[in-house]
Amino acid sequence: MPKLPPGPIPAPMPKAPVPVQRPGPPRLPGPRRPSAGQLIAGCAQQFATTPTAAGWARRHVADVLARWGLPELADDCCLVVSELVGNAVQHAVPVGGLAVCRLVLKLYTDAVSVEVWDPSPDTGLRPRKEDVLSESGRGLAIVAALCGAPPAVFAMPGEGKTVVAVLPRGLV
Repeated sequence: MPKLPPGPIPAPMPKAPVPVQRPGPPRLPGPRRPSAGQLIAGCAQQFATTPTAAGWARRHVADVLARWGLPELADDCCLVVSELVGNAVQHAVPVGGLAVCRLVLKLYTDAVSVEVWDPSPDTGLRPRKEDVLSESGRGLAIVAALCGAPPAVFAMPGEGKTVVAVLPRGLV
């Protein structure tokens, strides 16, 4: 059995200072900035295909964009919505009949999407050839100019079609 030295036994010396532990909650990561193309918010509303539908849709879009903090997009977005809703009312409903259509707005980090669904089985959007004397027929060309691309059409046989136009916006 080994002999112990006389007197108190010295405590071992630590090799490095021990950090002081601070009590408190763990640190959580800060908020992440959304990446491009990520959905932030959305809004869906149904409307009847009446002569006042386009006006109602413009007011609805201006209100939604103001709530989203994007009033600078209201003019362009209202013009796109007015054209798409006007086309749905004019071409998607049987003569003399009424139908229910749907307007969906989606806010992405880099764009605002406008979607108009109608019950029409006709899936072809056909921009007309320019006629300087015609009072109509330029709507889809205006939408394409504002969006940078023509609207897309998604159809399900027997379930109608959805016309989608995407307006780009500056990243915040």
